[in-house]
Amino acid sequence: MGVLMLFMSIIEGSSAWLALHNFVRGLFGIAVFLVPVILIYAAIMIATDKSEKAVAGKVIQGFILTALICGTVFIFMYGNEDLSAWENIPQRLYDTGVTLNGGGFFSIIIGVPLLMIFGKVGASIIILVLLFVFVMLLTNISLISFLGFFGKPFKKAGEAMKAAGESDAEEQQRRAEERAKQQKTAKKLPPNEPLPPEARKPKLENIDIPIPVEPKSQPTVDSGCNDDMPAHPVESPKEAVAEPKKEPAKKSAVDLDAIIKKAAGTPPPTTPPADAVSTVKTEDKPKEPEKPVIEDENGQTMLFEKPEPVKVYKYPPTSLLNAPAGRASGEGMETELKNSADTLVNTLKSFGVQTRIVDIHRGPSVTRYELQPSAGVKISKITGLADDIALNLAAAGVRIEAPIPGKAAVGIEVPNKTKDMVTLRELLESEEFRNSESKLTFALGRDIAGKTILGDIAKMPHVIIAGTTGSGKSVCTNSIIMSILFNASPDEVKLLLIDPKMVEFTTYNGIPHLLVPVVTDPRKAAGALNWAVQEMLKRYKLFADNNVRDLKGYNEMAKETEDVAPLPQIVIAIDELADLMMAASNEVEDAICRLAQMARAAGMHLIIATQRPTVDVITGLIKANIPSRIALTVSSQIDSRTIIDVAGAEKLLGNGDMLYNPQGIPKPVRVQGCFCSTKEVEKVVAFLKTEAQADYDDKIIKEIEENLPAVKGEKSSEPSSSGSAEQVDEMVEKAIEVVVENGQASTSLLQRKLKLGYARAARIIDELEELGVVGPFEGAKPRQVLISREQWYERRLRVQSENTEDAPNTAE
Repeated sequence: MGVLMLFMSIIEGSSAWLALHNFVRGLFGIAVFLVPVILIYAAIMIATDKSEKAVAGKVIQGFILTALICGTVFIFMYGNEDLSAWENIPQRLYDTGVTLNGGGFFSIIIGVPLLMIFGKVGASIIILVLLFVFVMLLTNISLISFLGFFGKPFKKAGEAMKAAGESDAEEQQRRAEERAKQQKTAKKLPPNEPLPPEARKPKLENIDIPIPVEPKSQPTVDSGCNDDMPAHPVESPKEAVAEPKKEPAKKSAVDLDAIIKKAAGTPPPTTPPADAVSTVKTEDKPKEPEKPVIEDENGQTMLFEKPEPVKVYKYPPTSLLNAPAGRASGEGMETELKNSADTLVNTLKSFGVQTRIVDIHRGPSVTRYELQPSAGVKISKITGLADDIALNLAAAGVRIEAPIPGKAAVGIEVPNKTKDMVTLRELLESEEFRNSESKLTFALGRDIAGKTILGDIAKMPHVIIAGTTGSGKSVCTNSIIMSILFNASPDEVKLLLIDPKMVEFTTYNGIPHLLVPVVTDPRKAAGALNWAVQEMLKRYKLFADNNVRDLKGYNEMAKETEDVAPLPQIVIAIDELADLMMAASNEVEDAICRLAQMARAAGMHLIIATQRPTVDVITGLIKANIPSRIALTVSSQIDSRTIIDVAGAEKLLGNGDMLYNPQGIPKPVRVQGCFCSTKEVEKVVAFLKTEAQADYDDKIIKEIEENLPAVKGEKSSEPSSSGSAEQVDEMVEKAIEVVVENGQASTSLLQRKLKLGYARAARIIDELEELGVVGPFEGAKPRQVLISREQWYERRLRVQSENTEDAPNTAE
């Protein structure tokens, strides 16, 4: 229809076509060419499945704009004429419209009434104001943005003048300082002695080329100058002015091209030279063991202590780790960022959400586009369009952070097509890590802005790491342990590693930081946690006896006391909590809760990793006492809420992409974790083994053996003096089979299936709860079954094997 009307308004033709041609022109006059555009736009909206209300609204707005234009044309062309002299105003308007000499018949809607009431001057002002306001409403442009657009040239001119004034003032101040310096130097020199090169520098001010001037046969003046050193180069006034001119550009309005260039062209983090930093903190830490030699004034003692530096712990060099790779950049990156930004804004605009890009941050794995919505736009409207944004960007998924903490903007995180690897070496060689004071500082990765993210276990004071297989959970845990090995000596930090899977931590066996060999048996792991609880209580008793509050105060007291040795910090790392909870849930949970509640002041800290972040593994007590969490990719939103109390971890990309939520920050921070390969770990471990041997504590190993918990199910196999014990055991096994097959447990269920009385069925339910087969009482709801069918099969085979072993003993 729009195309037909466009041809009809342009081509004159003959017969019926001519009549339609004159009719259309007579209605709209000069504005006849705007009507086809409106109809074509409406057709496009209908083709893109827009709502009927949106299409009707745009069509109505288009015809209002047409009426305003028709009225404007009529007022400016016929404003000086007396309308009362016109015999037939509608016919006259129609005739002038046919010849395109007016606004057509539509002028009678707005133009004629305004001209008859206010005259040409008043009608012209009113119609222009109405047209201006309606165009602003139609394009969603605010008055401030409109004025700011036309005020940019004046603003830039003012900033340039201000910069020029500041540069002139700086130049005058510099010259004044030079004159004062010359006068001061002239006063110090004898009257017959020539001035030094610095004093003659003002004579070279007219030279624009900064060439060092060599004095001719000039005697040496004792003023700190050297004959081999050239005189100070003279700075050109143009160079002095050019540098300040760059500052006002940062204060100007948001420039999308500048933002994209900044995001794509940010240089990679610089690595210190190999000769400057060969190891982390190597220069400072070996000085600590030399303190007794320096402080002791007895010569004999110095001769006796002379071999002591051999025992100094040598920190592993960072050259053992892989060098960082370069970061992707260039014109292709700028094009990708610009296309994504335009697509993002247009996608939101198509859904009626007006936004503008205010900043772009390209991280190692994702890019965050910071958008500022227009006034009146709800944040919930943007967050609800996550799937539509991902579809239009052809991305695997997007994550929306609304709002960004500390900013009046919404962050939309889009995966990068080209990802950058973050290595452990570049983080360990960063200034932030080298300047850290805590021995438990660890390198985690880089955030979306490319900043180095470090953590301090001492401030956390415990952390849970959760993620599915392949999410980077084990690499994250290894990075924390490796950071400690590069940052602390065995006398400062001791490690207790628990690895039920027997594949992650066993590489560390033999390093001097270990208290005992890596614990792989789940029962011994529970015993190790019980030992940690006892060690914590011993330390608190020691603190109370010495009137100190925590480990830091105790070690400070130990430095001032001769016969008191300082205590090391202890880090307990558990690779898979789910396996421990299956083997001895009650003992493990109790020990972890006690350590999480009290161990911080004793200098003992927990690192707990699990790939099954369910409520039966990360229980409420454990979660309440460990405030710091790291969530990698999880399978569902429920698991994400279990770890960090908010959704979002299910949308992560894997391979180290994580949400870091330490204690004290309002929202989790998205971080790309650093990569540490198995070969790197093996190199560092081999280096540590050559420098120092592992000194395991046999006393601790013995205590762990003594604190082994009982295996689930042993209680039912203990001998009983009751004659009905065997019958009860048989009935318990049948009850377990019933509840596992039905998926729930209740007293009435056992009564029906096993034909028992209420009292006996209730006692069996209580016994099943003690065995860990069913959950606690939940009112009218059936009890939850905590073991799977496979676990029940394992239990049944174990009971049968125990009965087979006991049979010969009974026969004897």
